[in-house]
Amino acid sequence: MSLLLQYQKQILSELLLEDGLLLLSRGLRLHEITCFFIKMFCKPECLVLLLNLSPKEEQSVKERLAELGITDPGLRVITNNTPPDERRPIYLAGGILSITSRILIVDLLTKNIPTNLITGILVFHAERVTETSTEAFILRIYRQENELGFIKAFSDSPESFSMGLSPLQTALRFLNLRKVFLWPRFHVTIQQDLEEQPAEVIEVQQTLSEAMIGIQGGIIECMDACLSEIRRSNRWIDIDEFTVEDAMAKSFDQIVRMQLDPFWHRVSQKTKQLVGDLTALRKLLSYLVSYDCVTFNSFLETILAGNITTSPFSQKQTSPWLFMDSANTVFALAKQRVYVRIPVEEELHDQQSKKFDLPPGISPVLEEQPKWKLLVDIMNEIEHEIELSAQSKSLDHDDSTILIMTENERTCVQLREYLSTRLDSLEKTQGRGWPMLKRLLKNYFKWKSGIAMVSRSLQQTIPTKSTLENGNKSEFAINKAKTASYQRGQQPPNKRRRVRGGSVAAAIGSTRPTLTTTITPLAIEEEVKEIAKYIDSGFSAAQIEQDENSAQSTTSTAISQESYDDCDESDTGLSSQFFGLIPKSSLVVIRPYSGEADDRMLHELKPRFIIIYCPDPAFVRRIEVYKATNPGMAVRVYFMIYENSVEEQRYLTSIRKEKEAFERLIREKSARIFYSENGLFLNNKGMALSIGSMGVTFAVPAERTINTRIAGGRLIEGTLSKSKIIIDVREFRSALPSIIHAYGVEIFPCTLQVGDYILTPSMCVERKSISDLIGSMISGRLYAQCEAMSIHYKQPILLIEFDHNKAFTLMAVSDIRSDIGANDLSSKLVLLTLAFPRLKIIWSSSPYETVKIFKDLKQSHDEPDTDKAMAIGLEEGEQIESAYNLSPQDFLRALPGITSKNYKRVMSQVENIKELSEMPPKDLQTLIGQENGKELYEFFRKDVRAI
Repeated sequence: MSLLLQYQKQILSELLLEDGLLLLSRGLRLHEITCFFIKMFCKPECLVLLLNLSPKEEQSVKERLAELGITDPGLRVITNNTPPDERRPIYLAGGILSITSRILIVDLLTKNIPTNLITGILVFHAERVTETSTEAFILRIYRQENELGFIKAFSDSPESFSMGLSPLQTALRFLNLRKVFLWPRFHVTIQQDLEEQPAEVIEVQQTLSEAMIGIQGGIIECMDACLSEIRRSNRWIDIDEFTVEDAMAKSFDQIVRMQLDPFWHRVSQKTKQLVGDLTALRKLLSYLVSYDCVTFNSFLETILAGNITTSPFSQKQTSPWLFMDSANTVFALAKQRVYVRIPVEEELHDQQSKKFDLPPGISPVLEEQPKWKLLVDIMNEIEHEIELSAQSKSLDHDDSTILIMTENERTCVQLREYLSTRLDSLEKTQGRGWPMLKRLLKNYFKWKSGIAMVSRSLQQTIPTKSTLENGNKSEFAINKAKTASYQRGQQPPNKRRRVRGGSVAAAIGSTRPTLTTTITPLAIEEEVKEIAKYIDSGFSAAQIEQDENSAQSTTSTAISQESYDDCDESDTGLSSQFFGLIPKSSLVVIRPYSGEADDRMLHELKPRFIIIYCPDPAFVRRIEVYKATNPGMAVRVYFMIYENSVEEQRYLTSIRKEKEAFERLIREKSARIFYSENGLFLNNKGMALSIGSMGVTFAVPAERTINTRIAGGRLIEGTLSKSKIIIDVREFRSALPSIIHAYGVEIFPCTLQVGDYILTPSMCVERKSISDLIGSMISGRLYAQCEAMSIHYKQPILLIEFDHNKAFTLMAVSDIRSDIGANDLSSKLVLLTLAFPRLKIIWSSSPYETVKIFKDLKQSHDEPDTDKAMAIGLEEGEQIESAYNLSPQDFLRALPGITSKNYKRVMSQVENIKELSEMPPKDLQTLIGQENGKELYEFFRKDVRAI
């Protein structure tokens, strides 16, 4: 790729001088900086480990290192498929290794990798490292056993380090680092590099259509009402910061759920439904500007159909926002963008309805997205400029590539079809999007007829007509009561209300049109029946198929959106007519945002004209870096955005939040509080700060934190440091082994046939999370595990562990019933204790409490023996298995009919899962038994579509 800029060189020099965490703004080529840093250690005498890389990122690093001349051996990847005997020679050979966290932590604990030979560890996506993560466990062990190696962490998500109390200090403590390098977009060096020769930017603002403005205003009012209802009904939860502006962000759902998780058992069903409704409304805001009118209306009707109660015995509640006047406005305007209902006598004079062969009383409208026509105008302007430049020979044709960037692949496909449509095949009143929207409209009516068929089949299951009528009456009464209770205390709809979320809601509040029609589930159902009746009479099935085939042939001539590298291979329509390279002057590339891969695409494609169809702050910065690394190239950027829209608000909010996050990090860094290697925070006066669960509590001199009454202040090993716990390697997916090690307990990972944790020679623990407990109960695996523990150990223990961030309750209070059935979880636990009287059940509220429980249980007991624990459960003469290739075993043991007694026989006689699935029933029954073989055979041949 191109040479490094000045700010990139300065970042590399800082990383080489000192360990630290690098926080860089998005879009400033963090991937390029890390690849150059990795290149410096591609030597046999160095062993550098890369953590938190996805397979796609590993491939990207390999390709970039190859471009930099590092090919032998380059980046090597270690996964679960690499046996431990093969891993050790790879470690000793040195080089750059990308390894999964679970494999590395086991190798560190078993001394399969020499810790003193590790030159350093690079941690990518540092925002994912938490106190209980495996990466924090790895870094803690590495720093304890190797004080000379380096640790570098990278992240381009500053918002993740700005939430909570002292978030930067906490992150540095988990990463075992003391230094942080902050490089925001407003850094002086970055500004000088990117603003010296900026690209030509033309910002094009497009107003929304009148119907879209009304829909946007209605959705925002519905979101505001849902948020107000959550605040009103949950006053004991601190959610005052929830605003409509925050609700537009994609991470809002996770933030709300994170706030409510500790109290989820106390949250009412209405609040849970409101949280789900906020997710649906946020998607609607995004789909309004990205989907076409037909697809958006279909999504709305799917929401409405999902809230229709088809049975009087259904306990499902209708979403409260559907009863608001704003919701009625949204549904009515969305339908008016697609079609309108006209009287039958007017239909005789409607030419469009005759041409479309539409159901009676329907006249198509098919409103195009406002940006579509604007995009065509921009393309015409670019083509005109290319022609003028070619005549004056002021611009090389090879530098005339046009790049259009969108948010997702759906938008790419629509824009390709829209731009590929020929105007000479259309009438004067029809736009470019008319053929595409016409096809979608026909598919829409076909889809609605399918809804009618499903509705008829559901109605046939209702017992009697009288029961149905009574159920409908009661349901109508309930819905009416909900409407009254939900709107009580709110302002009248005809008065202007102040909406949280900024100027967007205020700007659109007064321009929303007033509608008199009401969209109800009953009206939708009647319309569905009408359309289904018309389609059953023979409505244009052949025409729909013909339109779909023509659309596929049109789309096949466009460049594939999946990857710039594969565009020639996937373009089957073009390759059948033309052989050779497409000239860049005729090349128009439409593709979605792909993160770091966009940097390489810009470098290889070198576009002269870039159209940002959907605004993205990270890609804007990628263009700035692209222009700075190519100063002699004239680059023009067309920045398209909807004026006074949620799209604009979301773009500005993302920039503002990143800026505020960096400002907070700068203030926190200025306090000069760093994490020291002995586990304390030191400020600039040499004071050690005590860190509790609520943050910094007090400051004392560092020498006073040592208790001199114990061996004169020297660290001695107490009874807890001599404790020993044997852990099954499969348990390293959880956070408990890391917390046990942090408490000073010596842990030994190995393959256990019985149990998960061996505390003493007579005490075995099978740990279950709530989800694992339910799954084990259903499959019957828990019974076999408890049976094995009861046979080989005197004190079998079942540990049921809860998440420390969630409520310590097995089920919500609303889910508790007066009559307990045999299939309930509590009933199965009672039956389990009756079947195994010596089995003890321990309930733990969090992994931290589990460690305390283990400490109490181990008091006055002997330490377990690793060899004996691994041999328990093996048949006579059977060798101990390798402890590291357990993923295929886990998958096999999860299949129905596979038990702890027959899975080894299957592994020894069957090569892979494919061969097992193709075996005839007689061979399966011979292999694992009659009932188990029959169950497994039926499982492999079960139709998942019928589930």
